[in-house]
Amino acid sequence: MNNKGQTLIVFVILLPILLMIMSIIIDFGMLYIEKRNISNNLEDAITYYLNNIDDSNVRSDTINYLNKNIDNIRLNVNEDENYIIFNIKKERKSYSIIKLNTEIDITCKGNKDTKEIIKG
Repeated sequence: MNNKGQTLIVFVILLPILLMIMSIIIDFGMLYIEKRNISNNLEDAITYYLNNIDDSNVRSDTINYLNKNIDNIRLNVNEDENYIIFNIKKERKSYSIIKLNTEIDITCKGNKDTKEIIKG
């Protein structure tokens, strides 16, 4: 009996499965990077807002900064006596073979008195 070629058949069967797993791993890595990028920009914006709270244009400057640095976001800004709360939502399309479309939802608030940033 000739066993030549069996490895080729196993390779051809397993190659698409390996490619799907690799594309999902890359997609989750890209999702993580995008979440960190949004979170870092949001923390920078809140820090700027808290440090320049007396400026009359600080709210619009902060919103413009976020819209400039993060594409296609839905931004919600709430303000009360003690806190400024920013909520960013962004639809994220998947790049992998299996479509894992997700929504990134990040909320941060800053305490106006202590200038402390509170995540979540």
